This record gives sequence, C-alpha cells and structure tokens, in this order.
Amino acid sequence: MELINNLHLFQTVFNAAPNGIAVLKPLYSNKNKIEDFSILLLNTAMLTWLKDLNYKNKKYSEVFPWIKKDILEKLIETSETGLSVNYEQWHEMQGTKKWFLFTAVKQDDLLVLTTEDITEKKQAETALNNALAVTEQQKRLYDSIINTTPDLVYVFDRDYIFTYANKALLTMWGKSAEDSIGKGLRENGYEEWHAEMHEREIDEVIATKKSIRGTVSFPHAELGRRIYDYIFAPVFNERGEVEAIAGTTRDITEIKLAEEKLQANENRFRKMIHQTPAPTLVLKGDDLVIEHINKHMLQMIGRGEEIVGMRLIDVLPELEGQYVWEQVLNVYNKGIPFDQSEVLVPHNRTGELKNYYYNLAYRPLIEDGQITGMIQVAVEVTQQVVARQKMEESEKRFRALVNASSDLVYRMDADWMVMHSLEGDGLLTNSEEPLVNWLDKFIHTSDLQKAVNLISQSIIDKSIFEMEHRVINPDGSIGWVFSRVVPILDENDKIIEWFGTASNITSQKELQEVIKESEEKFRQLADLVPQIIWTAKPDGFTDYYNSRWYEYTGLSEDKFGDSSWMPVLHPNDVSLVKEFWYYSVENGNAYQLEYRIKNIYSNEYRWFLSKAVPIKDKTGAITKWFGTCTDIHEQKSITEKLEILVADRTKELQRSNDDLQQFAHVASHDLKEPVRKIKTFLSRLEDHLDGKLDESSTRYIERIHVAADRMFNMIDGVLAYSKINADLQKTTLVDLNEIIKNIENDLEIALQKSDGNILYQNLPKLQGASVLLYQLFYNLINNSIKFAKEGTPPVITISSEITNGLNKDFAVITLEDNGIGFASNQTNQIFETFTRLNPKDRYEGTGLGLSLCKKIAERHGGSITASGTPDQGAIFKIKLPLEQIENDI
Repeated sequence: MELINNLHLFQTVFNAAPNGIAVLKPLYSNKNKIEDFSILLLNTAMLTWLKDLNYKNKKYSEVFPWIKKDILEKLIETSETGLSVNYEQWHEMQGTKKWFLFTAVKQDDLLVLTTEDITEKKQAETALNNALAVTEQQKRLYDSIINTTPDLVYVFDRDYIFTYANKALLTMWGKSAEDSIGKGLRENGYEEWHAEMHEREIDEVIATKKSIRGTVSFPHAELGRRIYDYIFAPVFNERGEVEAIAGTTRDITEIKLAEEKLQANENRFRKMIHQTPAPTLVLKGDDLVIEHINKHMLQMIGRGEEIVGMRLIDVLPELEGQYVWEQVLNVYNKGIPFDQSEVLVPHNRTGELKNYYYNLAYRPLIEDGQITGMIQVAVEVTQQVVARQKMEESEKRFRALVNASSDLVYRMDADWMVMHSLEGDGLLTNSEEPLVNWLDKFIHTSDLQKAVNLISQSIIDKSIFEMEHRVINPDGSIGWVFSRVVPILDENDKIIEWFGTASNITSQKELQEVIKESEEKFRQLADLVPQIIWTAKPDGFTDYYNSRWYEYTGLSEDKFGDSSWMPVLHPNDVSLVKEFWYYSVENGNAYQLEYRIKNIYSNEYRWFLSKAVPIKDKTGAITKWFGTCTDIHEQKSITEKLEILVADRTKELQRSNDDLQQFAHVASHDLKEPVRKIKTFLSRLEDHLDGKLDESSTRYIERIHVAADRMFNMIDGVLAYSKINADLQKTTLVDLNEIIKNIENDLEIALQKSDGNILYQNLPKLQGASVLLYQLFYNLINNSIKFAKEGTPPVITISSEITNGLNKDFAVITLEDNGIGFASNQTNQIFETFTRLNPKDRYEGTGLGLSLCKKIAERHGGSITASGTPDQGAIFKIKLPLEQIENDI
C-alpha cells in the first residue's frame, strides 16, 4: 500500500514492465464472499488491450468481458487462500485467437495479476509440432521407398565409411545393418582393387562437387558375380560443402547379357552373310539400302564395296519395272517371301545389257513385328539351265541350307550314323573328318533315348527333327543345344541325306533356371504375407494366387481366370468387379475396388479392398498384373454405421432447411407489407401536395419511390432464391434453341431499346427442368443487356460443344457478350448472394441473379464458371449433363 501511495516511483516501474499488470481489490457480496474485483491500477501494457481507459474502481469482469469465467474463479481462489497460481488461457479478440499466461499473487489485501501474451510462442509450438509430424511422415515414406526398391542405396561419409545401407544392399552383402553400418568398404567384403577404386571416386566427388557414374562387376551373396551400374552424388551442407556421398547401384547383369547376346547374334549374322557361298545381300529401310553384301554378290554384279549404303535401284537401275523388282517390293511391303528358280533378270553386269538366269530367295527381315528390310540370295544358274537335273538337286540343298540355322551347319547320311562337313564355333567339334555313331559321343545320356525316338519318327515321317538337348563339349563340360535337322529327298521322295544346324542355348537355359529360382522365392515370400496376393497375364487372366487365397476361399489350387474368382464374389458385386477389372485391363490403368468374397467353409462374405497395378516393359507394354486383396471387413462395418449416422443427421438437416425455407417465404411476404404501405402513403402525399412541392422535395420523393421498388425486388429475389431448392421439378427433354427463342421474345423491348442482338444456332437438347433452365439463361442474357457498354449495342453469342466426363456426356454452353466485363479477381465473387460489382445508382438489380444461376446449374448436376475483362466483355460457361438420373430435380 505504501508503494502505491508513492505514485511517481511506482508508476515508472509499473509501466516499464513488458507484460500486463493489474492491481485488484476484492469485492464482497452481502454474504461476505468474494464475487469480483475492483481495478485499482493497470500498467501501460494492460491498457493496450482496452478500448475504455476510464477503468478505475470498475469491476474486473466489466472491464475485461472477454475473460472466461474460470479465470475469475481462479483469482477468487488465490485471494481467499493466498496461494499463487499460474495458468494459460486463450481468448477470441477481434476475430483472432490469442493465448495468455496469467499469474496471480496475493499481496496483503490486494491481488496482483500479471498477464503475458504468449500467442507467438503457442503458434511457434504448433508450427514446430506440425513440422515434426510432417518430417516423421516424410522419413517413414523415404524409408518405405528406399527399402522396397531392388536398387542398392547407400551413403558414405568423407572417410569412406558406410553411414547408411538399404535392405537390398544388406541382402547382397548377406549382413545385418548392425554388422555393416559404420564400417568401410573392405570390412564389408569389397576386394582391394574395388575398395581403392571407390575411394578414388569418393575423393573425386568431394573435390569436384559433381556426380560420377560407372559400371563394375562383383559377387552377390546369393546370385554370384553380377554386373552393376552405379552413381555417386555429393550431399551438400548449408555452406555448400560436401558432407556425405550418396550412392545408388542397379543390377544390369541381364541387360548386359542381352546386349552381348544381341551383339553376338549380329556378328554371327554378319559372319554368316560373308561366309555363305551363295551371293547374298541385306537391304534395310524403305529405300532398300544395301547394308550387307558378300564378295560373291559383288563379283556377280561386277561392283565393289563402295555400293554399301547405296539404294539397290541406284546400283541396278535397269531392274525398275522388271518382274524381279516387283517381287522385291512385294517382299518388303507385304511380307510375302519369294522363292523362284531360273528367274530371267536382264541387267548390265559387263557394260552391256544381257539376260541372266538366277535362283532367287527373298525373305523379309522382321523386328518387333515390323518389316525393316529383307535378305536376298541369288545364285546364277545361266549355264545350268540346260542341265536341269543337276540344278534341281543343287536347289534342294540350297533351300535346306537357307532354312537351317547358321550357328553350326552339318550334313548326315540318310541313317544318321555318319556326320560330314561340320562348320561352326566348336560347339561339338572342329574335325573335318566324317564322324561315325556320333549320337552316342555328343548327346548327353540323359537325353539320348528321347533323341533316338524323335529321330526314328522323323525318318518314318520324313519330317524335320527339332529338339533341345544337352551335349558333351570337347572340353568335357555340359552345354545345351537346340538342333534342327531337315531331310533332303530325291525325285522318288526318298531320303538321301540330312542337313542340320545346332544353336548353343546354354546361356538361355541358365537364365531360365535363374528366373525359375526367382519365381520360387517370390511365391515363398508371398505365402508369408497376411494379404491375398495374385498375378494375372496382360489379358487379365489370373495365373497365380498365394496360399492366403486358398486358405480363405477353400478353393482348389488348379483354377485360375474368371472361373477362380467369380464364383466366390457376392452376386451383387460380380458385374461391377468385371466392369472395373476389364476396363483397367483394356486401358492399362491401375485397379482399385471394394467387394465381398465368400468363405466356403462358413458360407459368409467379408469385405476386401482389391488393388492391382500393371507391370510394363521398357516399351510400355504390359507384361504382368500384380494385385492384392486386403480384408477391410471391420473398417467397412464401422463405415456403414457412420453412414447410417450421417443419414440421420441429413434428415435433421433437411428438416431444418425446410423450416428455413418456410421462414424465408413468410418473412418475404411480411416484409412486403410495410414497403407497400410506404408506396401507398407516398402516393397520397404526392396527391395531397400536388403543385406545392419544390424541386428538392420532388427529387426526394422520387428517391423514396426508387428505394421502395428496390426493396420489392430484393424481397422477390430472396423469395426466389430460397424456393429454388424447395420445389421439385419434372425433367423433360428441353430444346435450348426454343428456350433462347422464348427469352428473345420476352426481352424484345429491351433488345430494341439497346439495339442488342442474340446470336445462336444448333444448341443441344438435354434433359432438365424447362422452367429452371429458362430462368438460368434469362438471367444471363438480361445481365448482358443491362451491363452493356454505353454507346455500344450489346451482342450476345451463344455456342455449345459436347464433352465426356465421369462416364457421361455433357453439353458445355458458352455465353459471351461485349459489355463492361469485370476484373479477373472478381470471378468467384459474382456468384455470391447479394454481391454487386457496380454502383446500384447506375445498374439495377438485387445481386441474386447469378447466385440463382449457380443454384440452377448445380441442381441439374452441372456447373457454371465466369471470366471477364474490364470494358471487353464477359464469358460464362455452363456445363450441363445431357441426361438426368432422376425424374425430379
């Protein structure tokens, strides 16, 4: 109390405090209970929250009405017990939520209340908590993505130590994270050369601050030696320094093997072309450019290798128009193979056009289903035409050679016992001597009996022999071969010998074995997952289920396709599931749907969420579908209960809306009565004072008339707006051309007065409420006339187009005018109720017209949007469905 009496010193210290301070004196009721406090003194910080600065000796609850009741109760408790108290509360002040920390201390018979604004602190805490939640979510997402990718992902520090390794990398090492993280390359099994190479690359990334890329081969813990493509990228700190090196590595073994095989095939093909004894050339592209040509063909046509890369027709222009050139074009354009003997080809070989005879064989080259070129084999038989017999035998051998593979070519006697003239890469032998009883020597004993049976059948049927079998290589190892042997027949249809080829398919077989092991691992993993997992072929035919499917449905494990899942679907779900699934299959879209599946043991249905995604190759073609089914029965039950609750709440809301509609209707009618009386008594006043009013009085009365008329229009607008959703309208087929024509007639006077014009044609017919659609377009057209530019006749253009969306057809009607327009930032405002963009003394209206248009469009299941430019006009786009689902809208 003494400090308070020394006002100068106290006020200086008191007002210097950054927080609000109030000195309060208890106010007692007639029962001697504290019921409030009288304010003795407030510091400057506290006064900033008051509008009325005359606070002294007023009640605390009156000066601070926004303070909640429980705060007052805490102040009373402190005053009665003498125990200090701290507590936080928030208050709504001027539309803003503000937080305060209150501290109450009893001093003698007074109460000192300190108030600290902690809004920014609370906001910071909220923002921090939200940021932490988002960060944690991002971390979980990052870990999920990194640990499900088959690529190897890892991080080094600047000392070459692993600070992170994802699941794929740990699997490759065959180690756990605890055994690997925090260790270097050598400790994790890298060979010395390999570790030194990566350490040099890490140093380079740190020095240059740039990523590097490389390829390396090293052993996998399960798959053996593999080939990998890797990238090292710098990780920068806030100062732009490299603080770590992130790496990703991808297994490209299969890609490399495929490339090597492709290159080997290409080299083998070139070798075959150049080593074949027949004149041979390969043409590529639409212009039939010479890509490969062997020396025999060059000698035959009398040219050198300079013609490689030239068009065939430029090398031999005399072929154009000849029969042989027509066959060349047929082979390339239509894919029709051409084989013919003794073809007459006049051409210029020695500087003079002469006739030559050839045995010709043309074949299209097909890559990825497309004809990209052709192979031509031409054997000159000019001198052999007379010797028909010999030529025919040579032709048969030639045909057998063309039809056989080029890897290893050989010839055998009719009884398969003696092999002659072996050529190839040493798959079986390089010996040029005939081999007797060679089957026992080179076909593995496991496949020998099968080979003998097939050979015997081929001899009987005089048919081609084909078989995949194991062979014993010259070095004693075992390989795989695909053999194809063609019989050569004489004129009596008797086998005189056999021509055969053998292709080394050892690598393909090894790859098939790897794929088979991978598929088995996938099946084992899938059987451990609690979800149902399934796969399907590109056409949607299911070809695999994990064990969860059979455990739940009780079906046998030999059924796939529609017959495996349709019988266990709920009858009400079958058509929907088929429609969605085969729509996804046809369009290559991801699939997701909820449906019920029956357990045949309990004969009960449970809800499942089914998802599937297409697996595509590098060309974008679907090679497989991968799908899951997750049991959501409990969640679905909860959802259904919530839907029932929502339906009940919707009924209550509908009842409330009906009450509001009734209120608006009654209020609108009741509001008209006083306006009508104003108009009546104003008219009587004009009659009573006729001739006695000066110019100012007359102008005032006119303004009263205008205001009363505007009030009438406003009330009618409110009534129309409130009724737009109240009354159901029957849907009929509405011709929008007729609607616009009727509006044109109704607005005839306004159009004539403004010299306006409405341009429209070929508007669609659609289902809807004719009365509402009339009102929609009437309001838009009337607005365009009303908001015309001064001195410019209004021109209103209406056009339409049909679009598809949400599996239904929509009419999009565009209404464009040349009026005053509006600013782009007012686009959303114009559809709000009672919104006016222009002065009411220049343009009439209630501000309800466009909001009414919006309601009508949405009631039809459509929408309306607007755009405009000041002084250049406005554009309205109305989107309406062509068909309505309900008869009443």
